[in-house]
Amino acid sequence: MFEFKNSDNLLFFILTAVWVAVLAEYSIKRLQNRRKAFATNEMLSRITSHKPTKRPLIKWIMVIIAFSLICVSLLRPLGETYEEEVNGSGLDLVVALDISKSMNACDIDGNSRLGVAKALLRNMLNGLKDDRIGLVVFAGETMVQSPLSYDKNAFLTFLDRVNPALLSEQGTNLGGAIQTSIDRFSTTASQTKVIVLISDGEDPDSSHINSAIQEAAKKNIQIFTVGIGSNEGGYIPESQDFWGRVTYKRLPNGKPVVSKISEKPLKEIAAKTKAEYFRASDIRTAKNVIGGLNKIKRVAVKGGTRMMRKELYWIPLFIAFFLLLFEWMISERIPYSREQDHWLKRI
Repeated sequence: MFEFKNSDNLLFFILTAVWVAVLAEYSIKRLQNRRKAFATNEMLSRITSHKPTKRPLIKWIMVIIAFSLICVSLLRPLGETYEEEVNGSGLDLVVALDISKSMNACDIDGNSRLGVAKALLRNMLNGLKDDRIGLVVFAGETMVQSPLSYDKNAFLTFLDRVNPALLSEQGTNLGGAIQTSIDRFSTTASQTKVIVLISDGEDPDSSHINSAIQEAAKKNIQIFTVGIGSNEGGYIPESQDFWGRVTYKRLPNGKPVVSKISEKPLKEIAAKTKAEYFRASDIRTAKNVIGGLNKIKRVAVKGGTRMMRKELYWIPLFIAFFLLLFEWMISERIPYSREQDHWLKRI
């Protein structure tokens, strides 16, 4: 199936094309008006001494097609799927992502916590070339969304579908998320085993967390934690009214519930498993998390396969290059004999 890897830029290119079309139409009308003001059509034909040529039009069409192809190339079209053998250094990584309703609070530069977490994971995926990655989502209960696999596209597909409606039992069960993530690892695999836990940290059940941490430490599994949210907190969206206005979760006295990040359990989890804690309180610090996660130690990996898509960006880019080259070689001037076009004949 034909797809674009950078399809997010498609709307920008469409708007650019519309703007160029409007600008071109304005420029053509302006040129026509200037010609009419300069001379009549009969006089212009006598001045030019030859029939109008279509070369400028052809050159413009070639330029427009070339730049359109460059835009298609920037969208990175993908071709058929093929199987690639994995050889390099990697690890087994399970992402445990909090999808409780509190993750919908928009307290990170106007963005929701879940939205920032998804963007963080998409960027982090670029540094996980030879790593196997899986996805576990949790709230009051847990669910395995994606098993450990080298297929990053499958992981992204499952990640895009993640939302709080997947789980009926609400809350933040950090202990259950850790235990479910530990169960995803193979006991015979030699790769480094890592869990990345992303949450706002609001979990009242500390006893369950401690037992899960002890098992992770016993199996030499590091748990890197990422705290999502601000100290000021944000309101938790619950639904929309008849007019499309967002309604927020409220206390019995009618006041809206304010959800704040709770860093303490997340810091303890990272410290007890000899890992690191990261804080994503805004867009800038969220980017810093990516660099920290990419420093995780990896071991040699040999064997296994992953599904890849052929990159086809070079085809439209190659065609665009030759179109621009031929456009440059085509002259707008018409060759003619001076004797046949003496200036006296124009009078």
